[in-house]
Amino acid sequence: MGQIYLTVHQAKEYNLDDGALVSFQAGLRKVDGTVHIRTNLSREKSLQAEVLEQIGWPSDVAYRLKYSEIERSFSIGPLIGILTYQSKKSYVWKAHLMETQRHARRLGIVAVVFSAEDVNWKELTISGVILSAQRWVRKTFPLPKVIYNRIPSRKFENTSTVVECKKRLMDIPGLILFNPSYLNKWETHEHLYKDESVQTILPETRLLRQPDEIWPMLKKYRVIYLKPVNGTKGYGIYRVAVHPTGGFTFQKRRSSMNSLRAYGKQVLESKIRGLIEKKEYIAQRGLRMALINGSPFDIRLLAQKDGQGVWQITKSFGRVAPPGKFTSNLSQGGKAMGILNTLRAASTTRKRRRSAILKELNKWGIMIPELLEESTGMIFGELGLDIALDRNGKIWLLEINSKPFKRLFTEEGDPKQVRLSLERPMAFGRHLDGF
Repeated sequence: MGQIYLTVHQAKEYNLDDGALVSFQAGLRKVDGTVHIRTNLSREKSLQAEVLEQIGWPSDVAYRLKYSEIERSFSIGPLIGILTYQSKKSYVWKAHLMETQRHARRLGIVAVVFSAEDVNWKELTISGVILSAQRWVRKTFPLPKVIYNRIPSRKFENTSTVVECKKRLMDIPGLILFNPSYLNKWETHEHLYKDESVQTILPETRLLRQPDEIWPMLKKYRVIYLKPVNGTKGYGIYRVAVHPTGGFTFQKRRSSMNSLRAYGKQVLESKIRGLIEKKEYIAQRGLRMALINGSPFDIRLLAQKDGQGVWQITKSFGRVAPPGKFTSNLSQGGKAMGILNTLRAASTTRKRRRSAILKELNKWGIMIPELLEESTGMIFGELGLDIALDRNGKIWLLEINSKPFKRLFTEEGDPKQVRLSLERPMAFGRHLDGF
């Protein structure tokens, strides 16, 4: 059995007697032990080395102790696992992971980066990397009971190894995997559509089962967008529109608006059939969007939970599409702008006060994540919301990203935003871990 040495004052504070039976827990590993009261101790609680060894905590890694009188247990931590993907010998998104770990360390959190292959299911341990000085050091830790999913692409997340790992993690009682998966656009729409107030900002959206299902929407709106339900970063999106001289345009993400040809109904249906036979697509209403210098734009809100588990808006900024293109993703050549500059430059016919738009953005940026969590039953620590502004100044929700990419710099020149975007998921994880 393990042992912990307490001062008389500490024992009184915890309502513990000499020789009392307690337990020690780090992540999902737990060992039993006894309390020993000493009068010649410093104010620090003294945990014997064999406890760390039995529980699987590296002896050279600092920790905090927190006592629960209800469970009669000392927790060792805070410990957060960061699940990612290992390609060959390196973890993907290494720079972001290391920067996240720097902020975690500053908050007194032990953040361990690991992949599906690093889990020892029999021992309930992980062989992951922590930040030591400016480099990674591999160490074995107890399997954390709080894990932040940062697998960086649907492709990686759909590999058999990752699918099996996530399933086993989510089957463990008491383990919390937050931001557990990428979102399905159609399922997300259905979840949000249950709320009448959110319906007012959702463009009409349909799951596309047959090519001819586009015609009622195209007749009504003249422009629609076809999006893969499991797509990211603007890949696989098509713009379908009524051509001014007759026929219909079918624009790929990278095609220029200036080089579009018109197609007849049969050809267009054939092209769409080729898409939906390979993967699921939704059809979404096209909006008469406000423009910036003739280009469409959207507004990205980064909503994150803080150290108390409360949703906050960490960042908000505009993303302007390249000339002649219709997608504004930064990874596809979009240009980022500060939110105030975005609203100043937007060509809305109805001049809403910028303060009113900002207030509404903040309202939806908090309300929508809360509703999505409630409807799906999932736990999220962060979500990226893509918002459109039409020419009347009305706000529309285009889609939600459960794995928002966070740049290590900000276009507004405010390093606080970068710090908060990396720090808040760690603070939320610490909250979940009970510290």
